[in-house]
Amino acid sequence: MSGELTMAGKQDAVAAAGGGPGMRRLPLGMVQKTMAKRMLQSAREIPQFSVSWELDADELAARRARINAGMEEEERRVSVTALLIWLTARALREHPRMNSRFDDDAVIQPEHVNMAVAMDTPSGLVAPVIREAETLSAVETGAALKELAARAMAKRLALGDFADATFTTSNLGMFGVTRFTPLINPPQGAIMGVAAPRTTVRMDPEGRLVAGRVIEVTVTADHRILDGAEVARFLQTLGGSVAEQAGGQS
Repeated sequence: MSGELTMAGKQDAVAAAGGGPGMRRLPLGMVQKTMAKRMLQSAREIPQFSVSWELDADELAARRARINAGMEEEERRVSVTALLIWLTARALREHPRMNSRFDDDAVIQPEHVNMAVAMDTPSGLVAPVIREAETLSAVETGAALKELAARAMAKRLALGDFADATFTTSNLGMFGVTRFTPLINPPQGAIMGVAAPRTTVRMDPEGRLVAGRVIEVTVTADHRILDGAEVARFLQTLGGSVAEQAGGQS
């Protein structure tokens, strides 16, 4: 009898520690603990809403091809993710409230766009920051992204790499995801999720139905400082910038 009680006591202790038969308890790393706390804070404290927009994937591919034309070095070529980050930073410059955060009875509006980029690593989700992203060219943005990604995969990111983010982009397109709604990373006021290209049918300027590829992006925003119209205007600017033939740095 006493042996049975001892075994039961051990089982209770294991359950209290978060384990159990056939289970392992896997401690979170420091970055994962911070992310978990922020996501809980986001879900509990921030009134969030989402707005989606379809970007022209064919125009985006054409713009990327123009930027990469003549670049023989593979390492210098701009990826789709880097191009979207660059275009998003420029759109945020035109819509600074999208780059802001709530602060009790005020809105804090940073001078620069410090773009956090969600990355999938063997250690879990991280979101290091490209600083002053609005000042970079597309090629510089690509180089900064590759450098951060390499350090993230090698577990060589420092705490400073996560500090002072003002906006986040999260791209799940490489997994074939066609739509998702991300959670805001506090204290930021908005985040944008990027999905995979998909084929759709739409009407051309002549009124004909044509097939084309689109990428759906979804912005989740803090309703305390942003409304649907402001987010829609930002997405209009981003959508229009995809097809620009010239202008701005590349």
